[in-house]
Formats: sequence, C-alpha cells, structure tokens
Amino acid sequence: MSAEQLRQQSLPKLTSAPLRVAKEPEIKNMVANVEPQPIKVSTRSALMQRFNRSFPSFYSQFVSSEVQAQNLRLAYTLYQTRKAVVHMQDERRKTTLCFAYRNQPSLLSDLLGVLTAFNLSVHGINLYGQIHSPHLVFIHVVLSRDGNSLSSHTKLNLERAIHECLAGVFRVHETLALEFDLKAGLKDTQVSFYSDQVFHLPTLLVDVDNKPGIFYRVMTTLWQEDITVINLNLMLRRNRARFIFYLLGPDSTTRMPEFLGQKLALSVQQRLQGDSTPSHS
Repeated sequence: MSAEQLRQQSLPKLTSAPLRVAKEPEIKNMVANVEPQPIKVSTRSALMQRFNRSFPSFYSQFVSSEVQAQNLRLAYTLYQTRKAVVHMQDERRKTTLCFAYRNQPSLLSDLLGVLTAFNLSVHGINLYGQIHSPHLVFIHVVLSRDGNSLSSHTKLNLERAIHECLAGVFRVHETLALEFDLKAGLKDTQVSFYSDQVFHLPTLLVDVDNKPGIFYRVMTTLWQEDITVINLNLMLRRNRARFIFYLLGPDSTTRMPEFLGQKLALSVQQRLQGDSTPSHS
C-alpha cells in the first residue's frame, strides 16, 4: 500500500447533512421567540458623544461620521504627542492635509502662510473648532502642486515648516513679503457681518479677488483683529474667493452684539483694502 493510501485512511471521514432551508412560517416563529436584547453603547461611541459636546451644536448633525471619527483620532494623537498633528494623504491627484492643534487667532495665518510659501494650490478648506475647553481645532485642506498630489519629499518639508512656523523659527511673513506686495490694497473687497440663523454663531463673510497669496492676506487680517474662527466655508470661482467665517465672540462666547460685529466687518474690509488706520472693535 502506498504512502498516499495510508495517509488517506488515517484522515477522519467528514460527513455533512444535506442543506435545509427553513420555510417562511418557521423563520417567523424563530424571530418571534428571540427576546430583544438591550443595545449597549460602546466605549468608542460614548467617547465620541462626549468629544462632540465640545463643538457647536450643528457639528454632530452636519459633519459626517467619518470626519468626526477622524477628528477624534487626531485629538488622541495630539493628546499623546503634545504637539501639532500634521497628517497627509493622497486622493485623486490631490493631497489632503489634516491638522489639529489648540485654536488661536494666529493659527490660520501661520498655516495658510506656510502653504502659500510652498506655492501650493488650495482647492478647499474645512475647519472644525471647539467652543468649550480644551478649544482644539481640526483643519482639513485639499492641496496640489502643478495639478498633482504632493511628493513625499514635499510632504516632509511641509510638515517640518508647519512645526517651525508654530514654534516661531520659520518667519513666514518675511518670506512672503519678498514675493508678494502684502501692503497692496484689495479694492474690490466686500465684508459683511450677520448672525447665522442655522448655526447660531456670529458670522463674517469676506468676498475678495482670488489673487496669489489671498488666503494668507485674509487670514492675517483676521489675526490682526484677534478673531478666533471655529468653522469655515470656502467657495472658489475663477476670479473670486468667498470665505464664510463662523466666530467666537468676546470671552469665547457664541454671541456677538450686532454693533460690534458691524465694526469688525468694517475694520476687516479697511485692512484688506489697504487702509492704514482701520477702525478697531
């Protein structure tokens, strides 16, 4: 007897019953006899709910669950590392930069200044800021260079430059002043203030010519006004850029008196138009 025949005899013989499909009445009886079990909220779900309470009320409703989960992961990384979190991933010939840090008026100016210094095209920005402690902010920017996603080398340099800018080592304003006339007035600029009836937040609308360096110009103007942004919508057209900034009011509240908001809008418009003596709020 061959070795293969011996091996086959030593194996247990497997038998299987013919497959039987339950009929519809049987299925109904089986379902009826199963007692419903209470749904337990997972630790992650509870953590997500607690995390979301630090944002404006619309965050849980309007922000996708995927982005909520991603922001929670960024917050955990920020807690572990105690420094700004910068992640980049490619999709459809573009690169999405995900950023998390403590919110402050200068943050958007620093971040957009670095992107401008690297000569990157910005295709979209989403910003989600907390209105309660610890006041973190999560920014997602879609980028490209020359119509393509960023190279690995560019990503490494960009991440390093962002950290150096936040630390005050890379003085982005001095770099950009060599390339752009940052004092030139943007004459065709419209700025208005209103209280958003859906988000229930003070809102600043900035409509300006879409010129090179415009993102940095706008963000720097907000920094000069000591404005903290907690949400941002960006609409780009060929020759125009429209920013809708949702703000925190005085003392980190979600309210701003109408007269103060109107003064703020006027001051921002004057700064962008090149007025050296804007009215301060």
